[in-house]
Parts: sequence; structure tokens; C-alpha cells
Amino acid sequence: MLIRIKCGSGSLPEIVPRFGTESFLKLISSVTPEDKKHFSTSRLLTRDRSEIYNSRRKVYIRPINDLNREDRRRSAPVVSPSQQFSSAVRKALEQMYPEESLRLAEYYPAGLKLDRYMKSRNLNLEGVKLRRKEALIKRILDEEFNFGDTATDIDEQEKRSQDYNKRREKLEKIHLDRWVPLEFDKVCSFAYLLARSSAEYAVLDTILKEVQHQEPDFNPKTFFDFGSGIGTGFWAASSVFGRFSEIFCVDKSTHMNDLARSIITQGVDNGPLPNGLSFRLHFPSSTSLKYDLVLSAYTMMEVSSANQRLEIINSLWARTEEEGCLILVELGTNAGFQIISEARDYLLQIGGEDQNKVDIVAPCPHTVACPRYFRDDVPCNFSVRYKPFEIKFFENPRIHNESYTYVVMKKGRRSKLPLPRLVEEPLKAKNNFYCRLCTQDGSLQEIRCNKKFHKPLYNFSKFLHWGDEMPVALEYPEEDKESRSQDRANIHCDAKS
Repeated sequence: MLIRIKCGSGSLPEIVPRFGTESFLKLISSVTPEDKKHFSTSRLLTRDRSEIYNSRRKVYIRPINDLNREDRRRSAPVVSPSQQFSSAVRKALEQMYPEESLRLAEYYPAGLKLDRYMKSRNLNLEGVKLRRKEALIKRILDEEFNFGDTATDIDEQEKRSQDYNKRREKLEKIHLDRWVPLEFDKVCSFAYLLARSSAEYAVLDTILKEVQHQEPDFNPKTFFDFGSGIGTGFWAASSVFGRFSEIFCVDKSTHMNDLARSIITQGVDNGPLPNGLSFRLHFPSSTSLKYDLVLSAYTMMEVSSANQRLEIINSLWARTEEEGCLILVELGTNAGFQIISEARDYLLQIGGEDQNKVDIVAPCPHTVACPRYFRDDVPCNFSVRYKPFEIKFFENPRIHNESYTYVVMKKGRRSKLPLPRLVEEPLKAKNNFYCRLCTQDGSLQEIRCNKKFHKPLYNFSKFLHWGDEMPVALEYPEEDKESRSQDRANIHCDAKS
């Protein structure tokens, strides 16, 4: 079991800015390989766009198939909830929740506040990390409050005790940042529906379409949704894959389940659910029933410890049918990325070196240690543009952005050969496009598409977006192969430590 926070021992000389290299080289001349970069688990970080991945590696690029741009657009697509989903939400609000529909102007700001809180949360500290933080707090308090000099005055002792407790509470708030699970009551469920469900639908729709692209013969008929919430996974999966013969939804919130039923029945009181659809509050005790598609979206953050998260992931994997897929999705924060990295490492360890047992469908083009985790200080996340529901409350909808991180694991071998994937939006500078890729050999690489020397690829790069695959083959000079092998070995060494 691998539970890590450190990003690894990558040093600054691996990254060089595109402009002003002379001053930068003077700066990094004093940096030693022992300098460590640490991976935060809290806020979302963004990379300096003037920095280049692996600038000292010489790479040749070659398109590997026809660069078809017919289905592509210059701007990133905007995803909206399906017409069926929006219509069901509208009818449920009008027929079953007339009083709540009059208070949407109150629920929506509360939902935005909930959204900001969810994206600011850290993982719960535990084990050695918690003990180190507690020892740090104790050391600071001992230095600031020297109790060796005991005061004789009772009032002075009481004041020092009060100051000590206040200071301790402040330090605990700064360093411990206590994790608290979310409890969804009726009000919180409606706030979540307005502020979060459209974003989650856009994320799931994007991921499921990527699965459909990578696995063209994958046609799931059974679906297991852990942490189903208001049923966003049901609507997204039904929109992409069509009708399922069995759908099993698990969510611990009764209010969430009630709201999901009301939306699916389109506001009909005690209306019949589609055949094969069922809701439960807890996991079934048996794992004998297998499902073609298993989903856990935005749920693992509510689990208190890493061991419990891995137990749940192990149970979800046990419920996945052979040649089926397990999809794990979290917020695109560092905390969410750590959860996905834990699950990815754990499932790859279960499969061992045999890719016929477990393989990664998306987004990783490889099954080795994640280079973004060990050689970078920002999470491996992606972005989607979306619009809210088509209901009266959102009469003039704006386009929003949502960051997410995910992994799709297949119980078997993937169908298509992987291609390098863009880990950031392509950067245009004069007559060049700079594309930052995660490659099949498990390394990060930046390539330059020049208008003169790579005109077809340059024109195709105009239609590429963050998270897309890039149909190119990367070729390295013979003299660079040894350095690349050594770099991958260093990453694998970090993964085992």
C-alpha cells in the first residue's frame, strides 16, 4: 500500500523558462539535487506557463495517422445537462417541490458556498503525519509559554492558561485543519443540485465519452454507482451508453436518494422507477453480483482514512465484471489527486505486472509511476466548460469551468494503443504551439509544433485542448536513451520509497 505526499526529488534544473534563460540559469546554479519539492494536499495550484518540461531532451515528433479536424472545434466544447435531465429536474421542482422552488434564490448562494468549501478541504491527517503536526504544535507552545517560571499570582496563572488554550486552538486550526465529513440534509441536497450537479454531469459525460472512444466495443448493461447523490451518474451514463438492464445506486443520505427518485420519476408522487433501478443506503453485504460499469464520483473525500478508502476501492473492484471498467472521479484539487493516485497505485499492485488483469483506459497512457506525482508540484487534473440546467431560475446561464481528476481502470487489457495526452492547454507563441504531454514511457515531455516545419501538426494543434490525446510518435536520439532510462528509474525508485 502506497500512501504518499511528497512529490519526489525533482530539482529545478529540469525546468527552464522560455524567456530569460540566462538569469534563470544563474539562479539555479546554486540549487542542489537534494532540494525537495513537496506535494500539497489542499488548494489547487497552477503551473507557470513560461516553464518547459524536459527542456534538455531533444525530441523529434512524427504524426502517426491522418489529422482529421472534421469533428473538432477551435474552442473547447461546452457541456450542458441533457434535455431529459433538465426536463426531469424542472418537472420535479414544479410538481413535488413547489415550496422549495420558491426558495431557489436562497439555495443557490448556499450551494456556491458549499462548492468553495469542498474545494478547500484537506485530507484527514493520520498516522505519522498527525503525530508530526502535534509535535510541532507542542514545540511551538513550549517555546512561547515557558511553564518553568511558575507564576505565584492566581489571576496571572489563569490568564496564562487562557492565553495558552487560545494559542493552541489557533495553531491546531492552522496546522491540523480538522477534516469533517459532509452531512446532506434536505436544504443541502437542493443547494448541491443547483450549484454542483451541472458541473458533475459535464465531468461524467466527458469521461464516459472518453471511455467510449477508447473502448469502442464496450457496451455496459449493468451499472453500479457508489455515492450516487441526486443520480447524476445515472443520467450521464444513460445519455452515453443508452438503457441499462440493472442500475444499483448507493448513497448514505436519505434526502439525496429521495430527491434522485423524484427527479427520475419527473415529479410523479410514488411514481414507478425504471426497471432494474434500485437505491440503497449501504453497500450490499455480498460481492457476488458483478457489474460492467462501476462508478465512484466525488465520494472518497467523505471517507475518514486512507485504509477505509482502499477497502472501499477493493470492494468496488471486486464488483467489477471481467472486461468491465471502474471509474474514479474527484475534484481537481491536490487532495482529490492524492485520492486518485492512491487508488491507481493500489489497483496496479493488485494486478501486478500482468496487464491482462488490470490496465488503465484513461487518462494515463502508461501503467508505471505517475510522473506528475513525483516530478511536479501541481495535480494531474483536467478542465471542462459547462452550463447549468435549463430551468427558469437559470434564464441567462453563463459558462463555467470545472476542474477534475480521474482514472478509468479496466479489468483486462485495453483495446486501443495509448497515445500521448495533453496535461495542459496548448500554448501558442508566434509561429509555434507548445504542447505538454504525458507519454507512453511514463515521462512528461514538451514538444514544439512549428508552422514551417510541422505545418499539418501545427494546424491540428489549433483544435487540441487540455486532456486530448495527441496523435504523434515521439522519437529520441540514440545518445539520449540512457538519460531517459535513468530518469524513469529515479521515478520508480521514488515510487517504492
